[in-house]
Amino acid sequence: MAAAGRYLSGALRCFVLLMSGLICAGSVRAEQDLDPARYHRAVDYCRGDVERPVMLSADRKILCFDGPIIYPFDASQLEEGGLFVVRSGEGVGVSALAISETLLQRRATVVIYDYCLSACAAFFPFASEQTYVLRGALVAWHAFDSDFRDCPTWLRPFPDEHGSMVRAPCDALPGGTGDGYGRYVRARQLFYSRRSSAERSAFPPTSPHIAKTLINMYREAGVPPNVAWTLSPISLHSFKTKIQYEAYPANQGELDEMAARLDVPLGLGVRKVIYDR
Repeated sequence: MAAAGRYLSGALRCFVLLMSGLICAGSVRAEQDLDPARYHRAVDYCRGDVERPVMLSADRKILCFDGPIIYPFDASQLEEGGLFVVRSGEGVGVSALAISETLLQRRATVVIYDYCLSACAAFFPFASEQTYVLRGALVAWHAFDSDFRDCPTWLRPFPDEHGSMVRAPCDALPGGTGDGYGRYVRARQLFYSRRSSAERSAFPPTSPHIAKTLINMYREAGVPPNVAWTLSPISLHSFKTKIQYEAYPANQGELDEMAARLDVPLGLGVRKVIYDR
């Protein structure tokens, strides 16, 4: 059923609610039993001759997504307890968030193959009750956001009074972009607070080892490091979603080999993926 490839109905309705300052209801419930053989069959199906970027199987048990996350597509036709099989290297955060809320409503299991980066990593691994990461798949987070009051998705720099180049503040952008971005940030905070058992949930998620590494890199260079990082199974324990790696990389060398083998399309100038032990 290719209709899921049309950007319609359920997810779009959720997107409208999100941008209106609301969010689709739902909470992470009890996990389902893991079924690796089923997940591998689903990935084989999605690697095959299917419509891209989005394809819903005829029996509605598998929803394939392969490509950048641009618009919130309709995931509401996926059978309850079905599989959302994803490979994505980049995308728009607000769209990934809206899709994730629908996946939670459908109690989908998220299956990641090859790579899940940027907006994909920010939301899809935590979207529903459980996520399964296939052997050899790279899931990596990066600081595409910041604590500054600007719009990091608006990448064209503006000259400041000293002639250097800085990113545009949200309130300087046309069409109320700043207000919309503020609503997205609040919705994102709610998304993480509902899915984390920690008292405070940070975005993007890190671990003590990654946070220390980033701080040291910042002190050495004097600028925020433009790198990505993995999160180990231990580092993900604070999330209510059960995230299962089929085989987490053993060390930095294996991670480097994985990224090179996959020819991972790291965006926004990211050149290095840091290993979380």
